This record gives sequence, structure tokens and C-alpha cells, in this order.
Amino acid sequence: MNTINITRSPNFFNRLVKIFVGVCAALVLLTAVAEAQIDGFTEPFRSIQLSSDETGSIAELLVEEGDSVAADQVVARLDVRVQEMQLEIATHLANTTSQLVAAEETLKKRKAIAERLEQLKAKGHASQSEIIRAEMELSIAEAKFMAAKEEQAVRDIERRRAQVQLDRRTIASPFDGVVAKVHRREGEFLSPLHPEVTTIIQVDRLLATFAIPSSQVSSFEVGKSFNLQLENGRTISGEVFRVGVQTDAQSGTVEVKLVIENSMLDIRSGEICTLNI
Repeated sequence: MNTINITRSPNFFNRLVKIFVGVCAALVLLTAVAEAQIDGFTEPFRSIQLSSDETGSIAELLVEEGDSVAADQVVARLDVRVQEMQLEIATHLANTTSQLVAAEETLKKRKAIAERLEQLKAKGHASQSEIIRAEMELSIAEAKFMAAKEEQAVRDIERRRAQVQLDRRTIASPFDGVVAKVHRREGEFLSPLHPEVTTIIQVDRLLATFAIPSSQVSSFEVGKSFNLQLENGRTISGEVFRVGVQTDAQSGTVEVKLVIENSMLDIRSGEICTLNI
């Protein structure tokens, strides 16, 4: 039987080693690429439950869910009948100046009498007791005038306080946003335990939140830009807004938030997005 001997040349083994190394390098590269993509989600830049520190029933609700609101736009008004009456009373008292006018006129007369008695005393026609009595009455008139001025100032403060109490019955949005949820409607009562009227979110800017491995968080600095990919395949840019100050003990990750400009409102909050690092 004939035996065929196949001799392997050194070049053959070298090529085999190179192929093996290349395959390993490709696998490592693919793994690195996979590790460089981290999933996160978008959320509103700001979200608040718009509430009132005043109690009472809602008289007007001026928005619905999905409505856009501007900063300082009125969202709801509470019943203001009592507060309007209090303001009316306070305004009337603040505008009443009869007590102040009377005290001022009395003071003028007492000053004139005191000056006249001083002139008479110089001529020897007024006694010392008359001078003392005039000075005492002048002091009393001055005190009454000062008390009337102070009372007038207090009444003006009471008027302004009544105006503030009335203004606080109007609930306005603190920023430009969208009404995400209506918690109370007309006729419902706002109490200290349940003061929420609406939830308002700011979505012209969004936050993309990611859990970054602690070993990679050093790559993130506030203001640094990264590319994000949305579920629909669209690539957008995000800027680091905040880096967490502590590492989650269970996952070994740090929360990092990137801000996304969304002036066209074409990106929805709550969407999954991928961070490429």
C-alpha cells in the first residue's frame, strides 16, 4: 500500500496563525462596539405638579391635557368671593383719611396756640402755667398725629395683604410647557393633603438618562457632547447635563443625564435611546 506524506510548510502555519489572530481581533472589536452602546430613555427636562397653597374649590379650569401653556399663564382660579370682599373692605379703610386729617388740623392749631402764648409771654401777658399747658397739649396733638399716620400705614399694608391673598387664588404656570395631566376640575376642593391641580412638563428640552458603568463614567464631563440614536434610527446630539455623585451598589453604575434640544417637539419623552461612547 502506498503512503502519501503531506509536508506542511512553515508559511502555511504562519497564515493559519494570522487568520486566527484576525478572527480574535474582530471578535474583540465587535464586543467593544457592543459595550459602547448603552440604552437609556428620554424624560421631560422639568416636571411639576402645579399646586396651590390656598384651600378652596376650583371655580375655573382654563386648560386641558395636551394644551401648551406659557410662563405665567393662568391655569386655574379658586373661588375668590370672600377674598374680594376682604380686599374691598381693606381698600375702603386704606382710603379713609378723616382721622389723619383731623389729627393734622388739631396739631396745626396747637402749634399756633403755643406760638401765640410764647409771644404773649414775651410781653408779660401770659403766665407760666398757660405756657406749660399749651406745650402739653401740643405734645398730645403731635402724638395723636403720629398715631394716625401709623394707623394709615397699617391700613395700607392690610390692603396690600388682601390683594396678595386674592392673587394667590389664581394658579399660573411657572414656565413654558405642556399640560400632561389634570388632577382636579371645576367644583373640586383643594385641600392641604391634595393641593395638585395639573402636572406640567417642559418638553422643548429633554433629558436622556443612562446608567453608565462606574469604570466609564470618567469619560463624561458636563458640557461634553455625545451622539444618541432613537428607536426610529434617527441620530441626534446630546450634551452632558448632570453626572451622578454616587455609584449604585447593586448595578455598579452611575446615573448620567444628557440634555437634548427639542424645539420642534418632534421627540417624545419616554422613548428608548442609545448612547454611543
